[in-house]
Amino acid sequence: MDISKVSVIPVVLLDTFVSARYCTKLVRGEIAPRLATWLIFEVGVLMSLAAYLASPDHSLTKAALNATDAVMVTVILVLVLIKQRSRSSQFTKNERICLFVACLAAALWHFTRTGWVGLIGFQAVMSVAYLPTLESVWKWRPGPPPEPMDKWSINMLIAVIGIVPAFTGTQTTSR
Repeated sequence: MDISKVSVIPVVLLDTFVSARYCTKLVRGEIAPRLATWLIFEVGVLMSLAAYLASPDHSLTKAALNATDAVMVTVILVLVLIKQRSRSSQFTKNERICLFVACLAAALWHFTRTGWVGLIGFQAVMSVAYLPTLESVWKWRPGPPPEPMDKWSINMLIAVIGIVPAFTGTQTTSR
């Protein structure tokens, strides 16, 4: 078993664990995430999943990571929508700009189906996804924090584990 197959197990387990904790905190009202952030993340994971499915390069690692991300982000987005249904969903100017950039990147990739447009678009989407949350952290007042620090700390660990195969050169093309 190569490093890419070994690395998928802790990444999927950590992603599932941290997302379940996030959902629990959200349902309990311990956090108040920004809807715009999770809408943009949804665009990003759907772009990633679509690019993976369109690609001839399939692997167990990539499939597991794409599927886990797509399920976790979708579940969190649905819970955010349910939890915030009674609140006004007015987006700030910053959030509207970020949502526009995400939709523009997804549309460009959809119409061109070009690899480099998809890569740059995906990076743009995932970069702007954090801006609404950073804005809410910056303007945070007493009350539930916008995001739990443990989730984002563990997400950094997940990212490091997830890129190990790229740095070690152990790519797998088997299903």
